[in-house]
Amino acid sequence: MVDWLRLGADAEELATRAIQSGKRLSGQLRPMTIRTYRGFVSDGVAHVRARVLEQPRFDAAADSLRIDAMVYANLMRWVVLDIPCVEVTFSFGDVEVTERSDQNGFVTARLPIGDVSPGWHTVEVTASDGGRPVTAVSRVVRPDPASLVGVITDIDDTILRTGMTEGLRSIQRTLLRDAHGRQPVPGMPSLYRGLARGTGSRPESAVFYVSSSPWNRYDMLIQFLALRGFPRGPLFLTDWRPGPLESGEGRENPGHKRARIRRILDAYPELVFVLIGDDGEADPQIYQEFLRSDPDRVQVAMVRSVAGVAGRRARKVERLPAQPRKVLTCADADHMARVAQQLDLVDELTIDEVRTEMGERI
Repeated sequence: MVDWLRLGADAEELATRAIQSGKRLSGQLRPMTIRTYRGFVSDGVAHVRARVLEQPRFDAAADSLRIDAMVYANLMRWVVLDIPCVEVTFSFGDVEVTERSDQNGFVTARLPIGDVSPGWHTVEVTASDGGRPVTAVSRVVRPDPASLVGVITDIDDTILRTGMTEGLRSIQRTLLRDAHGRQPVPGMPSLYRGLARGTGSRPESAVFYVSSSPWNRYDMLIQFLALRGFPRGPLFLTDWRPGPLESGEGRENPGHKRARIRRILDAYPELVFVLIGDDGEADPQIYQEFLRSDPDRVQVAMVRSVAGVAGRRARKVERLPAQPRKVLTCADADHMARVAQQLDLVDELTIDEVRTEMGERI
């Protein structure tokens, strides 16, 4: 049986190498760069990921670009020259692991860094293709077990307004807006800060961003999250091109989000999780599956009503059990905040901050 996915990946690798060789011979190949991604630490192992690329002509994360440069930079997120078969070394103290970039330029590694303290740590990344070495740093987080709770959230139309159902408007946002021009769903930054802060004196909860968005959007999403004040956390995105991913999944695999959520739950058995998404796609079905399969690991699953079906009906939140066993559809961030408060996940300050951000009276 012909493995068309494998053949497609091999053809893409040959084409990439041909373009790279042509640009090198003509003197048009720009220097190599490393794009690093936030990772996580579990059981003393740092899970890190990077990508080896030709340096972009424009900095897509620059604070200000001309409109033509912005359109070009946004388009170039999807047309990048990956550099395969490059040795990449990940270092933490005296510990080093070397891997080779795949046909899409991606490289992943498991770095045994031991029992590090909770919080963020720095992994050094070095790549060399025979020329001058290129260095970068990757940040990895070890959640604090004493926080007891973690957050797993979708991105598009959950916290970032994309308007995927709005056709041309969605395309316009994609091409003509950088991270500064992207708008959060009202109230969500304050809600997420409140969820991370929690109640009482427990340590800050970790937030994991799981999305079907491609890795090409990573730099824009990271800048958006920082600009809007969302808690820092690892992103789990997808590769929309042929070829294997770290878990063997490809673009067409509908189980991407399930697999990433499962991976997070398995990595931190000491934590229970809050799942947040929207009802625009498959989040309700996926979250309901985890409520059934892992009832002791999911404290609550909430989805935002993208179409506003929930409307303003939920000014009074019904009394909930300590761990609701069905996905809760919420009208907005205020509705979610009041559900979270009832479950002792956020404090009264969070309610005030969410409503202030939404421009509502308390």
